[in-house]
Amino acid sequence: MTDTPTEIAAHFSAMDDSVNLITAVVEDDTNFVNDDPDGADGVKLMVTRNTDHLEIQAAKDWYSDSSNSKTTYTNAVTIGKAYVA
Repeated sequence: MTDTPTEIAAHFSAMDDSVNLITAVVEDDTNFVNDDPDGADGVKLMVTRNTDHLEIQAAKDWYSDSSNSKTTYTNAVTIGKAYVA
């Protein structure tokens, strides 16, 4: 079953949310660590979940078929993985 343009836009919107979260954590994780009951480990798990989400979506046909720039997504995966390493 093919995703509709509306569904594809929603996928990209969710991916943008993941990018924004990963970027915010990497830029300054202090508030995230302080707010997470599991501290730094919880924040790393959150970044991992969002990085995984981006990679899962990038494997979809609608992603590769889209003319949208993929740079922000691939960059977020790179910085997210570096953060949790």
